[in-house]
Amino acid sequence: MKNFKKILICLILCVFTFGLVACGDSEDNYVYPTASEATYSNGGLAVNKGDYVYFVNGYQSAANTEQETDYVVGSLMIAKLDENGDIMLDENGLMRDEHYRTMYSKLAGFEATGLYIFGDYLYFTAQCQNNESGDTEWASDRVDFNRIRLDGSGDVERVYQSEVTYSNLEYQYYNDNNGVYLLVYESGSNLDDSSISNRLLRVDANSKEVSEVSRDVSSIVMPDIAQDGSVQSVYENTFYVVQDSETDEYILRRYNVLNNTSSDYTRFDYSITAEFVGDRYVYITDDNSSMMRANYQQNGTFIYAGPTDTSNGECYLSADGNTIVYIEDNIIEFYINGSTEVSRDHVVVDEEGDSTVSTIIVIGFANGRMYYYDDTNDMIKSVSVSSSDTSVTVIASVTDVNTSYFDLDDEYVYFYKTVGSNSYLHRLRINNNHGEAEEMLGVYIESDIPEEEETEEE
Repeated sequence: MKNFKKILICLILCVFTFGLVACGDSEDNYVYPTASEATYSNGGLAVNKGDYVYFVNGYQSAANTEQETDYVVGSLMIAKLDENGDIMLDENGLMRDEHYRTMYSKLAGFEATGLYIFGDYLYFTAQCQNNESGDTEWASDRVDFNRIRLDGSGDVERVYQSEVTYSNLEYQYYNDNNGVYLLVYESGSNLDDSSISNRLLRVDANSKEVSEVSRDVSSIVMPDIAQDGSVQSVYENTFYVVQDSETDEYILRRYNVLNNTSSDYTRFDYSITAEFVGDRYVYITDDNSSMMRANYQQNGTFIYAGPTDTSNGECYLSADGNTIVYIEDNIIEFYINGSTEVSRDHVVVDEEGDSTVSTIIVIGFANGRMYYYDDTNDMIKSVSVSSSDTSVTVIASVTDVNTSYFDLDDEYVYFYKTVGSNSYLHRLRINNNHGEAEEMLGVYIESDIPEEEETEEE
């Protein structure tokens, strides 16, 4: 995937405000998951822990939100799943009261949302509610990176508060046996000191110590962690670009987030942009927008691999790190195994064979396929990444989708969908979907409950 503010530290709220469909917090006998249970789908809009799912109950724009004490849409919740991993619903199709709780009732579902679990803690972002003077005015241009215990006990801890706006943040969490680390790239000018710009920071989540890795970073790629939260070999493979002030050369640096050390990987006498990092390769584009890659496992040199001109479209890297997908208009091109020639291409067409599909929105990669949203026909579709099969699979038709925010794992695609007057989190099965529709993951406010369709008797 794969796109954040100072809070009032608060105790876990045990009662919803008036207007919530189901209270969900009436008794303090809820059984929470433990650190030993399996974690799945780290880093998205929802993260699973054992038979539970933590999620943000919908989306609200950070820019347009007025300060409120409690949120329903945009709050952080946990829900118990049944033995099949399904949401437990009552006879009205709503989430059953006894199977969910509110973890944090301030705004967590907004532009910077991302949930991670490491050890005993759930890590999440929230919109800031204190400015630098310490009063309770909104500081909504900042993001708080917080954590809370999996069982909701104790206070919410602030790990870090951003020094740029939510629209200028890239971040990723990493962990090992010694701790959890937040890597934050803050592009643009620092809100507190305009002389600082494009800064890369490392935050120790336990000690809250902030280390400046570099300033004047022009581009960066951070490797994704595995969905179960394990580090594997990714911790030493962040790559970022800076310019040498003396020689004007562009330096690609390799960073080890656990050891907090950087080293020069290579230099160029022309501008470059870090694009992707995968299992073996790091990808960049040169000043002519041509794709190049190097095998960092062998400290290899850069060679051209992929499209020779990416300026008119968008590039994506497959989950296995070995296929570049280039999309321009309604054409999908696949560059496999570092080839500079199109290995195969595909024209996206609608059901009538019309090739005038206007917008292809890439959701992500899973199960050896690329999933995308056909915005012209309101459909979620998939196509094989590396095989010769170019046939498209239609997963489902979905309308009223916020196409700016998608998350994907091997089982589900998550997205915000408008119901009534608000955007709520939904999920759709992508693996072995046999005509299943999307389902809402969360709790409606009363005015947004869909009315049941009445069937007329003959």
